[in-house]
Amino acid sequence: MYNDTREPNFNQHPYIEANQFDCFSSYDEIGYEIKQKLNQMEQQKKTIVIDCYHGVNQSALLDNLITDLQPDEIIHTEDALLSAAELFTKFEKFIVPQDRSYGAFAVGTAEEYFSKEKLEDLKNRIRKQDGLIIIYGVAAGIVCEHPDVLLYANFTFEAVMTRFAAGGDNWGAENADEEFLKKQKRYIFLDHTILAPHKTACLQKADYVLNLDDADHPVMLRNSDVKTLIKHASSRPFQLVPQFTKAIWGGKWAQKVLGVCKDWPNVGWVLTGHMSMQKVTYKLKNGIFSIDAQDMLYYEPKRILGASIYYKWGYRCPLTINYLDTWEGGNLSLQVHPTASYGIPVFNARAGHHESYYIMDTTERSAVYLGLKEGTKVADMVSDLKKAEESGEFDAAKYVNRIPVKKHQHVFIPSGTVHSSAEGTCVLEIDQYTYATFKLFDWGRVDYDGRPRPVNIDHGQHCIQEDFQGDFVYDHLIAKQPQIAHGDGWECDDTSPIDYEPMDIKRYWFTKALHLECEDAIQILILVEGEEALIESLDGTFEPFVIHYAEATFIPAAVGQFILRPYGASLHDKLAVIKVSYPHMA
Repeated sequence: MYNDTREPNFNQHPYIEANQFDCFSSYDEIGYEIKQKLNQMEQQKKTIVIDCYHGVNQSALLDNLITDLQPDEIIHTEDALLSAAELFTKFEKFIVPQDRSYGAFAVGTAEEYFSKEKLEDLKNRIRKQDGLIIIYGVAAGIVCEHPDVLLYANFTFEAVMTRFAAGGDNWGAENADEEFLKKQKRYIFLDHTILAPHKTACLQKADYVLNLDDADHPVMLRNSDVKTLIKHASSRPFQLVPQFTKAIWGGKWAQKVLGVCKDWPNVGWVLTGHMSMQKVTYKLKNGIFSIDAQDMLYYEPKRILGASIYYKWGYRCPLTINYLDTWEGGNLSLQVHPTASYGIPVFNARAGHHESYYIMDTTERSAVYLGLKEGTKVADMVSDLKKAEESGEFDAAKYVNRIPVKKHQHVFIPSGTVHSSAEGTCVLEIDQYTYATFKLFDWGRVDYDGRPRPVNIDHGQHCIQEDFQGDFVYDHLIAKQPQIAHGDGWECDDTSPIDYEPMDIKRYWFTKALHLECEDAIQILILVEGEEALIESLDGTFEPFVIHYAEATFIPAAVGQFILRPYGASLHDKLAVIKVSYPHMA
């Protein structure tokens, strides 16, 4: 929806209004609250556990909070941590050090990071000590399982990535100088995978939750209030705080159309609907409280996801939304995603990685690379791809279909499909279980660090589906978008992928109110035509919620039925919305 005169209305800082709740927004306030709680206890021996997610500034906690509480004993879990060398040896098969990009999803528990003997020594110190004992550090709850006060010190995914970029290390690793890509890999495949179950248990029983994204500005809530906030959020639409990343291939669409990051050289990725990576912000009476959207699922998984998704995926939303912006940029890398038959045994993944491209905006040059040309042999293509690692040259047109695209077209990319978005395009990428992208060819580029980005032909060659070629691509991977329903002021197109790519995607064109239904499954709405629309509750459960062009809005399963209607600047326009959900039969 690019034009020179349009004023962007994309909300870069969405929040949930919760002004009936107070937070504790300084170390003094936090300390006072904890002292008050301790004073209500009659026993002489009292224990406080401050369980930290890795990345939390524990020195700030010690200096500004723990010392002020004047404990008789301070116990730090790091004293029982195995050495970096021991942890590397123990988890090497998950770290996969020879691979810059990918490990394997770890199997294990937080306890395995610690020496059993040293853990027992810490527990003995608790048994022998009287008075006030404070145990703090990553996984501190392991040392004392039933404290008198449990405070969980949280750290969002965005803060973790910022810390890595600034030289932070992984949990138990002395790798501050390691490249960002490897630290990110180790975090996704090991650190977070191991810590998530422990974090889940802590959040369900904690007395307090403390956000320490900014160690100089702590924000703490009683966990009873956090539970209330998240239950409230599970009954209404909400949006995640978007994230923006520049890329060597990035373009100008997000800057011009969304109005974001205008002083950057480009924007490549715009994350708008990724619960595993984005946070939700609550605007309280006296401050701002942020929590990863993923953490909300630890509190209210069935209300947010729906029972059928929860029983299949656990604490995970399998659907994600983001934009890939090559407008005035360069081609996305030629790539392929892992199939289930490869990803499950090699990466310990749960499924294959499927996606689709909904075309948001185009130029006369817009195109996608999609599937193989008729007669292509994967072995021949792989041979030329490996030669290109040395020469920097690969004849993509020889092997891969380059298909011109127009706005509102939709192409499907089931796992194993060779694909790319060409320069001059903005695509809305809709993913199911995203975790790996195997670059096959990166057009001879070097990244901002002066190094070529990792190419993953050794993985990708085992995933490329040779039968995704020729007529199959045009018959099955380009949406026909038939109209399947209509009514007064609306019509619905089925733009869902082929059957074995489990996503249900409908497009509604409307000039009047739409009556929509969650059917016990989370829905994601994206306004793809028009400036703004209004989501309304049928029974007044939530306040009317305004959505704008290109924003991703989550509708929790517990919302049930709702109304979507034109609003404001688009009150008299014909609008289009994409509704993405996970099908019950998948």
